[in-house]
Amino acid sequence: MLPPSEIGIWVLFTSVGGILETLRVGFIRIPFISMLVVSTDEERVKIIQSSLILHVLLTCIVVAVLVICAGLLAEFWYAEQLEQLFYIYSVNSFVLVVFLHFEYFLQSILEFKAIFIANFIRLFVFFAYIIGYYVVGGSPSLSELAVVQLGATGIASLFSYLLVKNKIPVFNMGLVDIKILKKLFNLGKYTFGTNISAILIRNTDSWMIGRLISTAGVAMYNPALRITNIVEVPTMAIANVVFPQVGSKMRESGVEGVQSIYYKSVSLILAAVIPVVLPVYFMADFIILVIFGNEYSEAVPILQVTVFYTILMPFSRQFGTIMDALQMPKLNFYLSLLMALLNIVLNYFLLQSFGVIGAAYGTVISFGIIFIVNQLILYSKFKINTWLVFVELAGWYVYGWRLIRNYVKNWIRGRSN
Repeated sequence: MLPPSEIGIWVLFTSVGGILETLRVGFIRIPFISMLVVSTDEERVKIIQSSLILHVLLTCIVVAVLVICAGLLAEFWYAEQLEQLFYIYSVNSFVLVVFLHFEYFLQSILEFKAIFIANFIRLFVFFAYIIGYYVVGGSPSLSELAVVQLGATGIASLFSYLLVKNKIPVFNMGLVDIKILKKLFNLGKYTFGTNISAILIRNTDSWMIGRLISTAGVAMYNPALRITNIVEVPTMAIANVVFPQVGSKMRESGVEGVQSIYYKSVSLILAAVIPVVLPVYFMADFIILVIFGNEYSEAVPILQVTVFYTILMPFSRQFGTIMDALQMPKLNFYLSLLMALLNIVLNYFLLQSFGVIGAAYGTVISFGIIFIVNQLILYSKFKINTWLVFVELAGWYVYGWRLIRNYVKNWIRGRSN
């Protein structure tokens, strides 16, 4: 529906928007949930109120920076349309405060069904609008898409309120506790830094392609990222479920509880991801052709490289989950920063040597190096043995095979009766 050059601009815009949302996750969500799940009843309301105050202040700062830098970023990427898109997103940022505050609260009480409903509404409105254009044979402008994105967030925020109104306390400025506010801030500054590093890791490739090659190059690289993001869904889903539970596991069972939750969560993610990675690798040309078309055939080898870092991602993600949940964000921050710097350096040199696919090589190598460092730290602090993850992985496949076998037996028995 849109030419590759406009797709490249939209990718750059959504990557910046993704960054700003990731900053909220680091500075607001992680401290909020890690403190809330181990709080007393008296502290609980104060943590919720204080977190909202920090969220609003962060958003004001972020929007001010974005408005000031909108024109400069548009010039940097040689994309004039970006400036207007960033102004629209600035409004969207304030609406997101409401939506995300409710989402973080729901995650802390393990209400994942409600989170699913709210996010489904937010994304479906945007998706349905695009499908409508596709059916009638038109194509939307980028600014129009940004406005629809804003409207979708507003609708989803209203539904989120309906889902939590009987569970979350009404805001009362008098319940804001300065000590809790400071503790949230002190935890948040490190998880904020960690997420900035994570942003650099996930967006360095697209940004450097946009600068060193072209926005059309960004568009060519993007299909591989989109498919890889789908493959990563189990990693993100399980990490979100595990995060609120790590603190209580440590309190109840000590180091053994942390070991157990790490082995089971990483092995379960791998059990879900590996059967997807192999078909994506061998059918990459077919997948790109069907979803994106012949003009994106250059994305096939890129996808075949990027899909393999999804195998390393569960280890990295769960390492960060454990460090943040146990309120040890400083170490996680330094490692994330190290990986971000590695990724920038590798991308710079490999892009110039190999072209667009060099960005994929750089990212995979960065993940490989940090994987080794993470496992050494986990063994040192919690005696976590990486090989036991693969023992648990085999156990998941045995369990899955038994489920399938029993299902088939029951189906055959039912048919014969």
